[in-house]
Amino acid sequence: MHIAIDSWTDRQALLAGGLTERQVDDLCRSGRLQRLRPGRYVDTASWKAMTDEDRHRVRARELAVLFAGRAAISHESAALLHRLQLPPINLVRVHATWPGSAGRRGTSNIHPHRGLLDETDLVIVDGTLVTSVARTVFDIARTAMPSVAVAAADSALRSGAVSRAALRALLDRSRRVTGHRKALHVIEFADPRAESVGESICRVRMAQLGIPTPTPQAVIGGVGLEFDPRVDFEIDGFGTVVEFDGRIKYGRLVPDGKSAGDVVFDEKRREDAIRATGRECVRIVWDELRLDRYPALLPRFASAFGRAGHPTWQPGHRQFLTR
Repeated sequence: MHIAIDSWTDRQALLAGGLTERQVDDLCRSGRLQRLRPGRYVDTASWKAMTDEDRHRVRARELAVLFAGRAAISHESAALLHRLQLPPINLVRVHATWPGSAGRRGTSNIHPHRGLLDETDLVIVDGTLVTSVARTVFDIARTAMPSVAVAAADSALRSGAVSRAALRALLDRSRRVTGHRKALHVIEFADPRAESVGESICRVRMAQLGIPTPTPQAVIGGVGLEFDPRVDFEIDGFGTVVEFDGRIKYGRLVPDGKSAGDVVFDEKRREDAIRATGRECVRIVWDELRLDRYPALLPRFASAFGRAGHPTWQPGHRQFLTR
């Protein structure tokens, strides 16, 4: 029995490979094979070693065979096949769009959508019919939570998988599609300078709090170091920088010839030098981005702005407060 580590097989292929019906059933009972759907299997050891995202890709490719070109893998499932970066999401069901269909019932495996798709909206990825990157971003932007929508759009722009011009062109020809206005907002807000999903969600949370629009990946000059440090965000005019998860911006890995302790020391020098310019620093970690926790960030921003000389600051227009 041979099954590719990132793939699936069906009962007919196993029988053609020399196994008997009884042997296939024995492999399932023993746990060496795991059933995806009736007659469709994956190698259990490989399945357990996969990430949730990889498992979802396998399930999407398997269901695409069932669709036989009548439907395209779409929305968040298409994003994963395009290797876009998404926040942790529910990966139980595979999203698929039936062009022009009057609608399909959902199943335990399939989250159905309907929508008009033309040839420019469809591509083949690893032999699977999938909505194009532009259409995928558009569909997620009009249907998903803001954190997921912005992360997908940022990732697509950052990777070069799509251009802003292509997204705007799709918006122009999709004005009558439900959720167009929401998609327009997300796509105009998207920024390829956000280097990770966490930074994308940070931007959304700041917009939801009414924080002034920050500049991503800002370089702070004149700090007296041998390098100009880079921060996740600078809030121009408010003397404040924002760092997500405390990541070090001048090097992702420990440089040759330095220890982890050296890196920590350099990071402290870096932050001290930034503060010496009169800037305040707000640090945010993953847990603080949760929907039930992010409002607690507002007093921290107000306090930082106050220390930086803006004691009367009040939140501005709050974005992304409705789906």
